[in-house]
Amino acid sequence: MMATLSQAQFPTAQSNRQHIETVFSEIFILFVILNKITASYRYSSSIFKDGKRRVANCTGFGNILIYDIDNDTKNILSLEKAIKNFEDISSLIVTTKSHQKVKNEIVADRFRVLIPLDEAISIDVNEYSDYYLHIASILGIEKYIDHSCKDAARMYQPNQNQEVYYSNSEVVLSEKQLRISFEEKKFLDNSSREILVPGAISEYGGSKTEYLRSILQTQSLLDLLKYDEKFVTGNRNNFLYSVGRYLIDNQLSENEVRNTLVWMNSLKLSLNQVELNSTVMRSLKI
Repeated sequence: MMATLSQAQFPTAQSNRQHIETVFSEIFILFVILNKITASYRYSSSIFKDGKRRVANCTGFGNILIYDIDNDTKNILSLEKAIKNFEDISSLIVTTKSHQKVKNEIVADRFRVLIPLDEAISIDVNEYSDYYLHIASILGIEKYIDHSCKDAARMYQPNQNQEVYYSNSEVVLSEKQLRISFEEKKFLDNSSREILVPGAISEYGGSKTEYLRSILQTQSLLDLLKYDEKFVTGNRNNFLYSVGRYLIDNQLSENEVRNTLVWMNSLKLSLNQVELNSTVMRSLKI
């Protein structure tokens, strides 16, 4: 598969090591040789306007999640255990310059985990930090990672002497599934007390799916999906399709998905029934 990310204009060995405000350009490279970039070039998950590496210039992201493990705290994740932990998904682990060297008066395993997704990260730039930490939590490494690396302009230094460990797995994480998980988390975190009251989810056997079903036709779901913001852009088919995929991925039945889309379509200037069936419903195969 292909990896998409940003790379510095020149190899670090040929540039002033103290000068990091170089031009970063979007690149496409086979994931199996991504270690050639991590060995020689500064790199970033983000894509930058005019190549200027600043949060304000971040126009989006590639399809690579990057996590630093420094083991400078009481929470330790050894290199050996990390290799084992990530063997079931497509991943690349490379050691950093401070691996097994004294840093902050500590000698420890220090490495970087690079995880490809099947599509480019689609989160808004201003939500990237929260998304980044949420995915780390899903992966079970949030307490081990360097949290200073969560900003959208983060750059990573290469290591010409890196140790390289690719997993043998061909399982590539789904960007859409990760984004859905993040949207669910935001929804449950930000719901008002009228909706998310103490013990509310437990009333549905602890199932978030059943809980979401119980409030399906409410303003809360519309707010979650940014309904008013997106529906008026003239892209109704794509929006309704995205809503349908979201509901299907949350294991709602075909009938529930269809009824919900018909209801949502009726709230604004709607598609006619023929177009709704021939485009959205047909694409969703319901």
